[in-house]
Amino acid sequence: MKKFKVLALILTLFFISDPVVKAACSTEESVKLSKEAGNVKASYEILQKDISKEPNFNVPDGLTPEEAAEYVSMQDYFRIYITNLTENLYVTVYDNITNETRTFSYSDSKDGTISFDVDYYEIYDIRNYVITVYSSINTNCQDQKLYTTYLTTPMYNFYNEDPACNGAEDFYICQKYLSVSLKGINDIFGKIERYKEGKLNNDGEEITEPEKEKDKGFGTFLKENKSVIIAVTVCVVAIGGLVTVIIVKKQRSKRI
Repeated sequence: MKKFKVLALILTLFFISDPVVKAACSTEESVKLSKEAGNVKASYEILQKDISKEPNFNVPDGLTPEEAAEYVSMQDYFRIYITNLTENLYVTVYDNITNETRTFSYSDSKDGTISFDVDYYEIYDIRNYVITVYSSINTNCQDQKLYTTYLTTPMYNFYNEDPACNGAEDFYICQKYLSVSLKGINDIFGKIERYKEGKLNNDGEEITEPEKEKDKGFGTFLKENKSVIIAVTVCVVAIGGLVTVIIVKKQRSKRI
């Protein structure tokens, strides 16, 4: 009876265990998976949404009830995309700002595309993402690191909303999104003013006198030399007319 119980236990363990034993990860499969992982790409898109209907949103003061009811506040946010994921792969995404790593598998995707949002209050920093691709449980090379790609999103620059930037939209400090942080830059408003005075170029570099002359362009040259150009033009027209008269007279004298 005891032997029968032992035999029954062995048979039970056999049937509830996974009878499929995976083959070892071959070089050929590893190479194939690496090529598959190399197709994984990362990108981002800047979108907008109305945040005025969110619970904690405060409508600006001074509005009538009717104006407050119709008030709309659109805010930018980022949508991150990771594409070309397959059932053989999964990815980890490291965010340098939060110092967190998230894991996404093919089951989290829509037709192989993973997407997640970075909300409007989180876009004031330059973010660097490290996306690492691994082989999934569906392969014989499970958890093998295959490929790493990177994505950087710019920071929203709140200075672009300041009235000081009116007329200086091309200046780097006044652009809506920046790929370089403004931290550590002194006298920002002074730099904007110097840009408007023509002392700094779009990148914030000092403009030398030769550069100023070069930047004046053909239009400025015409304005500064208007009288000379008009005089030369009149002379050219007059000489042309004189030459024409002489030619006509010569042709008439030949006929006579």
